[in-house]
Amino acid sequence: ILRKQITQEEVLVEKSDNEPKGPIIICVDTSGSMHGAPERIAKTVTFALAKIAMNEKRSCYLISFSTGIETLDLSSFKGVDALSKLVQFLRMSFNGGTDAEPALRKALNMLAGSDTATGYKNADVLMISDFVMADLSDDLVTAIEQEKEKNTGFYSLVIGASGNKNTIACFNHNWLYDTNDTRASRHLVEQLHELKTRK
Repeated sequence: ILRKQITQEEVLVEKSDNEPKGPIIICVDTSGSMHGAPERIAKTVTFALAKIAMNEKRSCYLISFSTGIETLDLSSFKGVDALSKLVQFLRMSFNGGTDAEPALRKALNMLAGSDTATGYKNADVLMISDFVMADLSDDLVTAIEQEKEKNTGFYSLVIGASGNKNTIACFNHNWLYDTNDTRASRHLVEQLHELKTRK
């Protein structure tokens, strides 16, 4: 149902909007605390947004994280090959502890263009997680604040209600997916519209 609603949202965007949209970096939590429904929700949202980005020829970089990271630059692939790589990537799960720092540091490197991915300098960053994790280090928080001053959007999609409030507060757009709310999927679609239509 969630995937269907997000796909329907794509149709609702006005067809007259032909301006190119900016790139997006998606950090998806596949740690042990995400096992089960939270991980399924996170991966469904990631799949839907990545597929929309592909359809819009919008650069999309994926980071799967637990205590380490795995990455996929979808912009390196086209058509069926890109979809196959996306599905393969989303099958991975770490099921270990949660450390968001390597994922966010990788995202910051992409924004700086220091990983030779200059196409991500103007990207927005979305982290999908239950945010059951430690506080971020001060230098990382400072680096994120500096990027936000450049009009970079840092979005959090918080699955559940047990997340670390200090870490969530580092993001300038915070969305909640309440797994106990039957209307959560519809509410999420409305929230994702902001990210999907951002230039």
